[in-house]
Amino acid sequence: METLEMTKRIEGGCTCGEVRYEVLSTPLVVHCCHCRWCQRQTGTAFALNALIEAEHVRVTKGDVEILPVSSPSGRGQTIARCQSCRIAVWSNYHMGGLRDFIRFIRVGTLDNPDLMPPDVHIFTSTKQPWFRLPDDDKAYAEFYPYEDVWSADCLARREALFEEAGIEIPQR
Repeated sequence: METLEMTKRIEGGCTCGEVRYEVLSTPLVVHCCHCRWCQRQTGTAFALNALIEAEHVRVTKGDVEILPVSSPSGRGQTIARCQSCRIAVWSNYHMGGLRDFIRFIRVGTLDNPDLMPPDVHIFTSTKQPWFRLPDDDKAYAEFYPYEDVWSADCLARREALFEEAGIEIPQR
């Protein structure tokens, strides 16, 4: 995301305050996902997730509970939640083998979620019909080619994660 300047620490946490975290980098991308799976998991029309390298997300207070959950791909995901109020603060998806390397931060858990507006709307084929997409926002009926949405810098960061994980970059 090119508009966010990391001039100050970005913090977030759960509802009860037992879990606090900070984000130490700009996100790779911010997805607004309209798939039915995200609708069911969040109990609302979409999920807003900022994808950030795990090493750039630091828990500053409390401990998260990691829960394994199924996903539409069949490869599963893990959800990090507060052990007290059960609010999900991030997820980790398979993402071509990068499960342990990328956090899907729940943007609504940031103290200032307005700092991370969506870069792209995905799975709009199943979005709620009453939700109108802004005319100038990128939107895809399903997923998208990374090169169409991610900046060159973020694509390089993604490539570095695959190298760190020792995994060949999957072709779409």
